Amino acid sequence: MRLSDILASKGSEVVTIPQTAGIEAAARVLRDRKFGALIVVDASGKMAGIMSERDIIRIVGDLGGKGLSLQVQDIMTRTIRTCKSTDSVEAMMEIMAKFRIRHVPVVDDGVLVGLVSQTDLIKQQLAELDDQAQVMRNINIAKK
Repeated sequence: MRLSDILASKGSEVVTIPQTAGIEAAARVLRDRKFGALIVVDASGKMAGIMSERDIIRIVGDLGGKGLSLQVQDIMTRTIRTCKSTDSVEAMMEIMAKFRIRHVPVVDDGVLVGLVSQTDLIKQQLAELDDQAQVMRNINIAKK
């Protein structure tokens, strides 16, 4: 199974936020859109980082309410691990586990085409297991 299969079923919409946006505004976008991470873009629209719910929790835990007055660029992760839509779900699960990350932008030929999360990968794995179980049930029925 490839990441392109996940994007085909969940959609490839990626919500971005300017790096100069405030943390409080970013938190609202995450809440309203029910996302766990946002791609951060610079003034030219180029991917500059990624910011997650965890980043907000960390900064508020460190600075209290003062953390909400910072900008996204102050807390975003600048080193972004990306993947390709042709990458396998299994390989992506290994990378996420190894680097302890939950969201990875999907980039094909330099173009951002989606964002996958651990939840997306787990759902795909569960769907595959369900399909395999159904095949096994069908085989058992056919044998009878």
